[in-house]
Amino acid sequence: MIRVLRRAFSDFIRHRFLHGVCLFTIALAVFIVCAFTMFFINAGDLMKQWQRGVRINAYLEQDAGQSTARKAREAAGQIEGVESVSYIPREQGLAWLKDQLGAQSSLLSDLEENPLPDALEIKPAEGLEGVEEIESLAEKISALPGVADVEYARKWLHQFYGIYNLFRITAFVMAGLVFVAIMFIVANTMRLILYSRREEIEITRIIGADEAFIKYPFYLEAAMLGLCGGAAGVGLLYCAYITVMPNISAAGFLPFFRVRFIPPAFAAFILISSMLVGWLGCWITIRRFLRV
Repeated sequence: MIRVLRRAFSDFIRHRFLHGVCLFTIALAVFIVCAFTMFFINAGDLMKQWQRGVRINAYLEQDAGQSTARKAREAAGQIEGVESVSYIPREQGLAWLKDQLGAQSSLLSDLEENPLPDALEIKPAEGLEGVEEIESLAEKISALPGVADVEYARKWLHQFYGIYNLFRITAFVMAGLVFVAIMFIVANTMRLILYSRREEIEITRIIGADEAFIKYPFYLEAAMLGLCGGAAGVGLLYCAYITVMPNISAAGFLPFFRVRFIPPAFAAFILISSMLVGWLGCWITIRRFLRV
């Protein structure tokens, strides 16, 4: 094993230009994948944080009395997925509307009676995620006795989750394409190295070296390329993160949200995947070049 490691490191230094170009390309590919993944993770966190502020407003019938409103509130509080229910009388709703209009609240001064109905403000539970679950909760609330209409940010939810799902699919596709590209980059690099050493390999075979003695150093080189390239890509992203984030915080962007780096488990997965993909690229090349 020590001899294999020595040969692998020696060959790594001997063909440092080819290995350097390959390592730089792998690092750039991993950097792109990790940057997109970091954006995807933080977009998901931002969406979950925004979703915690979603409220479902249930407007009661105009002739609903206090008894009907109390029963509707109790029934809404017993629905699974509801964290809290607040009763908003029509007088409070009109006062809130005037406060939102500000200087234009004089437009409501000529109203002879309050046109707003009593309402219930329902806060969904934190574990409730996805448009379908919120829509299902809204349908259950709308079926309660005394509820005339239900309103929530349905349009915004569909738009946000549509963009989020698009990013998620794009991230998976991009990750797959990048790892395939890494495999071919390593395969081509190893093919060039094998071609430059074809005479040495043939002489080694003639003097009795087995195939394991020939192949294992190349496998180790490819795994080292993948590992070093992956580590360089993650390191570049971390340097960009610690450089850019203080400037964003100082400028006041997203003061309510903290952008986080990719999790350590995902970084470890990237390193192991890069190493395995590099080994696979070398295996494909050796199968074709050495015919073993």
